[in-house]
Amino acid sequence: MRFLPHLVQVNEKYRDKGVEIIMATDVDKADALAKFVAEKGLKLGVARVPDVYKLVKASGYPTSYGIDVDGRCIWRGHPQGLNDTLVDGWLKDMRAPKLPRELAAQLAGAAQHYNAGKYGSALEAAGKLLKHKDEKVKADAQYLADILQGRADMYKAAAEQFKKDGYHDKLADVLELAASEFDDDFGKDSGKEAKKVKGTKAYKACVEAREELATLKETLKGKKGDDRAKAVDKFKKDHGETPYGKEAEELRAEPKEPGKDGH
Repeated sequence: MRFLPHLVQVNEKYRDKGVEIIMATDVDKADALAKFVAEKGLKLGVARVPDVYKLVKASGYPTSYGIDVDGRCIWRGHPQGLNDTLVDGWLKDMRAPKLPRELAAQLAGAAQHYNAGKYGSALEAAGKLLKHKDEKVKADAQYLADILQGRADMYKAAAEQFKKDGYHDKLADVLELAASEFDDDFGKDSGKEAKKVKGTKAYKACVEAREELATLKETLKGKKGDDRAKAVDKFKKDHGETPYGKEAEELRAEPKEPGKDGH
């Protein structure tokens, strides 16, 4: 599976922006695939789907599909064809997913804000109905508020983790994403913090290191032994103060050749 490192790289780069790569396989082969993914330390999910090949009408192996927030297929091709241009284009046009179920009529305005991706306004509207006398309305308001608060908490947790790990570039990215979705004080504060982070030397160092790491990965293709070690050491010397220095160290070992079974 020579395409796996590429998928892992795309997954790591875009996961915090709402993109998730999942490997789907037939139930009969799921255990073997899950074991392979675990042994290789690949950060990819594995879905067990009965008759998946018939379901997606796959005409070849491997085949990748891009699925939007409404479950529609927006792209189909070989995994290696999944590139930054494609994903950046999807994210640019991506809107908020629609609510999975209908809410009480009193929450029509909140639902409209939600479906438009204005989560701050949706949360404010839902909050006004949390003490409604009608139990159905109150339950639906709580349901929507929980979804929105959970999303906000997800961004806060991600920001805190990136800050802790020193990924100032990813920290700015997740803060800007939160600011683009929440049109409230949380969104405004996130935007201000993102601007502050992007003005630091640490942020610029991380951005430079991230770009150089991508170049290093290309450079290392075909390199072995001392040549490979020297390239990694040079990167660590230039960018060792960033968390990408640790990522580079993981590239020191030469990748194992896939077996005859495609693994």
